[in-house]
Amino acid sequence: MPNNSEQKVVVLCDFSEKMKDVIVHGARMADMLRKELCLLAFWKDKAHRLQIVEQIDRTTRNLKSNLPDFPISNLILHDSLRDNIDKLVNEYEAVLMVLHQANIKTFMRAFRESSIPFLFVNGTEPGYLRYKNVLVPVDYRKASKDTSLWASYLGRFNKSHIHVVYAHEKNTYEADRVTINANFFKKFLSSLYVRNQLIAGRSSSWGIVHETLIRAKEWEGDVMIFSGSSSITLIDLMIGLPEKKIVSQAGSVPVMLINPRKDICMMCD
Repeated sequence: MPNNSEQKVVVLCDFSEKMKDVIVHGARMADMLRKELCLLAFWKDKAHRLQIVEQIDRTTRNLKSNLPDFPISNLILHDSLRDNIDKLVNEYEAVLMVLHQANIKTFMRAFRESSIPFLFVNGTEPGYLRYKNVLVPVDYRKASKDTSLWASYLGRFNKSHIHVVYAHEKNTYEADRVTINANFFKKFLSSLYVRNQLIAGRSSSWGIVHETLIRAKEWEGDVMIFSGSSSITLIDLMIGLPEKKIVSQAGSVPVMLINPRKDICMMCD
């Protein structure tokens, strides 16, 4: 499978049982987007580095034997994802990070520094590997529009159907902002010939992401994309950000988080 650039879909490897889920979804996304699949691991000291090199090389060889025509590489870095997120984007051309849902708490700090989306997954049920019915909750924030780019990528490269679930607001100003955002999605996606539909939600902007998640089965959604917190307070850090709670509750539904606090890194076609 030829890829269009050196850009990479990066899978975080911890060599646990759940790593298989992350690799399967990462390979699916890399294939869909026509990017290289890169297995990433971190080391803490020299002894640990030797162990990690052996493990990641073995995993890479096994993958290449099963997917001989698939561009696969690996990368080991020192310290943590948070310390290396800028390097991954700027030096190694990462366009997407794929992680396990169970690790959401550990990697939220890295996400807040990231200009690329984080895709959290759990399980490898075939229905959730299709990425054909994309659910995008939209609220009154300008940040809601940030999800449109990746919704369009899935629509263009995977022929996915984008379901834009917009919030129900009683306040006139907020209702107008929701309408502007929803209409933006309609115009933008339609201009790219991406199938899309607007769905009226029942919840306000504060609850529309949760409503979209709990109604995912009703809409046959197999992935949800939403924008994280635009502003973060001390209380948010103490009790946990809303996006952390949503990812933790997502079950088998893959969840893609977009960071509204950073300019989004664009993919090369």
